[in-house]
Amino acid sequence: MKEKVITIFFTIIIFGIALLGLIIKDQDISLVERRKLTSISTLKEDFSQNLDKYLTDQLPFRNQLLTLSNIFNRYILKNSEYKKVYLKDDYIFEKLYPLDEKSIYNFINKLNHIKATYLEKSNCFYAIIPDKSYFLDGYKYLTINYDALFNLLDKELEVDGINIRDLVTINDYYKTDIHLKQPSYFKIIDRISPYFGFSSRSINYQENVYDSFYGSSYYKVPFHTKEHLVYLTNEILTQAHVKHLEYNDNYVYKLEALSSSDAYNVFLSGPSGFIELENTMPNNDNELIIFRDSFASSLAPLLLPYYKKITLIDLRYISMDLVSKYVDFTDKDVLFLYSTLIVNNSYILK
Repeated sequence: MKEKVITIFFTIIIFGIALLGLIIKDQDISLVERRKLTSISTLKEDFSQNLDKYLTDQLPFRNQLLTLSNIFNRYILKNSEYKKVYLKDDYIFEKLYPLDEKSIYNFINKLNHIKATYLEKSNCFYAIIPDKSYFLDGYKYLTINYDALFNLLDKELEVDGINIRDLVTINDYYKTDIHLKQPSYFKIIDRISPYFGFSSRSINYQENVYDSFYGSSYYKVPFHTKEHLVYLTNEILTQAHVKHLEYNDNYVYKLEALSSSDAYNVFLSGPSGFIELENTMPNNDNELIIFRDSFASSLAPLLLPYYKKITLIDLRYISMDLVSKYVDFTDKDVLFLYSTLIVNNSYILK
């Protein structure tokens, strides 16, 4: 009798889930996993190959099941580093360990080559943003030797440095994402302004809040709460011209990205090898060139009021040989702005 009850129970569950799968509308993307989900249209392309993917992606209560799996691994199995992230004080930390000294030297050699080849007549500096693990005191097995990293950069880089790591705190970062919140860049602008010859000033911005932000680390801890993402606008940014080399997007803030699998792409439409921002209301003819990773996507708009033009170069997606065909570096301000995540994994730079 007991076996029959169990069999009937599981049969009801299986057929119930299958029925819900037919009733519930398919989802296009998973905000939790930050990816597109397999759609029913793929079954027409290759039914046998895609059926399993489709049923898995469109499984009813998928997000809830992922959450339960995460809770089970972290709190029942005591796997505190599940999916290579660590949860502390409601912040999600990506594991960066160990320190890759060869990568640091690769980063140094690349910047030194660019400086010697292209920037002899430029006003050039570098600044490094620490990743969140920089603030994990007492968790050495989860972090790298940041003192060794920064000392090596200061010693070997032939570009003058601007120390900004004392400016940021853990509160400046999103809890579920690797990036700094946009308003946190104001103190960095205050620090770098004397080096580039402009005076930072109070500029009026309208604060826009998106209250359903899921960061890049969220899918690894999906029982975490969603966050607020703030993006700042004013007349200069509204009137600015934006040009991408790869595609036709002209947004300082691409609002459609807020409902995509990566809401951080609201800033300058996301990853791009080459972007030009033009201030149509400039009070000078100065130009800034930023060699950067994704952190600069939210900084660059806040620097535009001080420049006629800002060019952003991401060497993860474009080679320096190609960049040199589009950019004249003479008498320009140049900032190398990277996170320690890139310094410790610089092989992804072309």
